[in-house]
This record gives sequence, structure tokens and C-alpha cells, in this order.
Amino acid sequence: MRTFLKAAVARAYAATGGLRRQHAGRMVVLTFHRVRPDGEKAAGRPMRNLEVAQSDFRRILEWMRARYEPQALGDWLGHAAPPARPAFAVTFDDGWADNHEHAFPVLRELGIPATIFIATGAVEERTPFWWQAAGLSDAEIEFLKDLPPDQAEALADRDPEIRAAHAGDFLAWDQVREMGRSGLVTFGPHGHRHARLTRVSRTEAIEDIRRCLEFLQREASEAWLPVLAWPNGDARTDIAGEIEALGLRAAFGVRRGTVAKAAEPRWDLPRNNVDRSLARTPGLLPWLLLRAR
Repeated sequence: MRTFLKAAVARAYAATGGLRRQHAGRMVVLTFHRVRPDGEKAAGRPMRNLEVAQSDFRRILEWMRARYEPQALGDWLGHAAPPARPAFAVTFDDGWADNHEHAFPVLRELGIPATIFIATGAVEERTPFWWQAAGLSDAEIEFLKDLPPDQAEALADRDPEIRAAHAGDFLAWDQVREMGRSGLVTFGPHGHRHARLTRVSRTEAIEDIRRCLEFLQREASEAWLPVLAWPNGDARTDIAGEIEALGLRAAFGVRRGTVAKAAEPRWDLPRNNVDRSLARTPGLLPWLLLRAR
């Protein structure tokens, strides 16, 4: 009942032009993680709420494109003024292989640009995130996220067979370059270790971002974007000067909201997460947008 009411209120608001008025001159940034095939049987993967079905992904983008102007983050960075009409940008976190296999064909079909924020350690070293190889429930993973990064990573099973089983989970650099050549997809840093950078020292945080940038600039030199997505959304403003000196111009967290012009460096910009539950319930997308203020 609660979901029905949310959807009804948001659809009515959208139908009367409320969303267009609310987001005039602003951009809504959507965050996805994984895009999986339709009809896929339930798998033993943890954190499945990070996954959306390909048909849901396509439907969401078609709905957005009919009402908002698709915008590349790189173009937004280059504009001194906010977008003239309501706009939206598509982003992905982590660097999953299914972004190439199942999301990229939809982006190409619809002509919608996107940015993938890559955790370069997973791509370069083919190493799964600690929570993939730890054999934990989602509730346990959420609880253990508060551990210092080294302690959390120590929970992972280091069996070579487990590591090999996850080697194909992440993008390969050839796939990154292929998407970059399309002109539709750019790539930003998401940390090298995907560590919660608020739980390490300033020196470690800066070095982790620097290392991530180094890989992106080398492997995706024509398509890298000077925008950071904080791992786990944990923004820290005490290193703004240092990461700006590395060449970054902005950074995104995970709080809801919208953005306008990008004339000034900003280090905790809002994004709006689209998870499996929301994607499977069409009426909840307008609700997400209504709350993005």
C-alpha cells in the first residue's frame, strides 16, 4: 500500500508538470551498478539489490529521455550555465563487465551518454571486492562496511579458485576502450581499492585516488573524466585541494538531489541511486525524482 501511494502521488505530480518545474535548469544524476539479463535465475551473488534487469534499465532510460534532456557529464562540466531545461545523466559505479555486455547496447540503441566510475584495482588486478568472496549475507556485509578497509578485506576468502571465479565480473581494459571510442561513455575514478576513504589517513586516501587516476589516464586516455565518485559515497572535504591538484574538478557522493552549473569545484555532489527494487516498480521512478531537490 505504501508503495502504491508513493507511486500515485509522484505520477500525479509528474502529470501536472511538477517535475519539469522542479528540475528546470537542473540535472538529475542517476546511479546504477549492475545491469543483468532479463529472466536470469536467482543467483548466489550477494548484494543483488545493486542489479537491475536490462528491460527495466531500457524502460527507465526511455521514460527519462521523453521528459528530460540526456546530458554527458563531460558536457555539463564544460558549461558555465546550468542546462536550459530539465536534464539527466547516467552513471555506473565499480566497473562491472555487465555494463559492457548489457547496459552499453541499450545506451547505444537510445543514444544516451553515460559515465562509468571504475574501481581500478578490480579491473587491473581481476580481484573481487572483499564482500564478493567472504560468503556473507547482505545484512552482515552492511554491518561490516564500518570496519577499517584492511580488516574488511581480510574477511575475503583468498582461495585461488574463488578469485578465478570472479575474474570475469569486471570490465577489461579492451572493453573500456571500445566503449570510449563510441563517444557515448566516459570513465571516472572510483578509487583503486574501493576503500571507504573516510576510514583511512589523508595520505592513504590521496594515494588511492592518485593510483586510480594513473590507471585511467593510461588505459582510457581518450575517454577519462576528471570527476570522482567517492567509494560507498563517503565524501571527505579535507583533501579537496590535493585532489584538485591531481586534475579533478568535482566529486559525487550518494545523497539525493540535483546539480546545476559546474563552474566551481564541488566535492560532494548529489546522485540518485536506482536499485533493483525501484527499477522493478515503474511508479517509483517519479517518486525518486520528486525527492531529488
